[in-house]
Amino acid sequence: MHPIPRGTKPALHPVWLISSALTHSASGFPRRYSPLTRFVAPLIALAVIAGCTKQSGGVLDPSGAPPFMKGAAVYPDSIKMKSLPQSNGILTVTVRAQASITRTSGMAGITSVNAAIIPSGATDPLMTVTLHDDGVSPDSIAGDGIYSALIQFTIPRSASGVYILKFAAIDNQGFTSNTEEEALFMIRDSHAPVLSNLVAPDSVIVPVGGSATIPLYIRATDVDGQADIAQVFFRSLDSSDPTQKFIMNNDGSAPGSTPGDSTYAIIVKATDSPTVRKTYRFAFQAVNSFGDTSGTILHSVTLY
Repeated sequence: MHPIPRGTKPALHPVWLISSALTHSASGFPRRYSPLTRFVAPLIALAVIAGCTKQSGGVLDPSGAPPFMKGAAVYPDSIKMKSLPQSNGILTVTVRAQASITRTSGMAGITSVNAAIIPSGATDPLMTVTLHDDGVSPDSIAGDGIYSALIQFTIPRSASGVYILKFAAIDNQGFTSNTEEEALFMIRDSHAPVLSNLVAPDSVIVPVGGSATIPLYIRATDVDGQADIAQVFFRSLDSSDPTQKFIMNNDGSAPGSTPGDSTYAIIVKATDSPTVRKTYRFAFQAVNSFGDTSGTILHSVTLY
């Protein structure tokens, strides 16, 4: 213990000053003992000690911060459907998706970056894919915070419209980032089917008490593909129900037809009756999957 130099007053600790003030009068003589003094002095002293204690204002722990998605993109963001490979009316779509992610407590904590593909007018995703930041194609640089994926999915030819790609990241704390949405436009150039090469008789003899068959053939094509043709049919305009459709097929069921080609056929049976012998007007049409209707080809058949 170092001695206090002569003539130097020792520094008085706040606790001693408070205790002295409570137990001694201004003249320096001891105060009369009070039970209250016994309890108040320590409390005030503790308050002073706490007030003199230095508070620590350290940096907040950022480990609870979720990942942050800075942006996302899809390439290309619009596709003409007629340019896509197809099989039996099913189109294969291929796009590249990217998302830029950051995380204050370290990128190593990001466990997954996903993109959900939501079709036009739907709420449930068609599929969900995982993006990677590993430098393996289509990702360019590993660990740069830009996650990439090559996305491939199939849709029917009729499913044009806007598809939404919804991006989100999840870290090892279970936190999910903000979401980013990007639009993918599937553009369909709608073309109506075209009818041609009608093969039909002009007249048919119906035997008395018997029946006759009337073979009808017509060619239907669509620049968007044969799979885009939904129906080929004719209506008998002079029948009791001129709105009724008689569906023609290209399944090879009609004599001389080939399955899957562009020729549609139907065999109509005419049975003898007092009113059957007259001229009938047939109206041929085709409709594609979008409801686009071809021009009408009219043909008359007279029954004798």
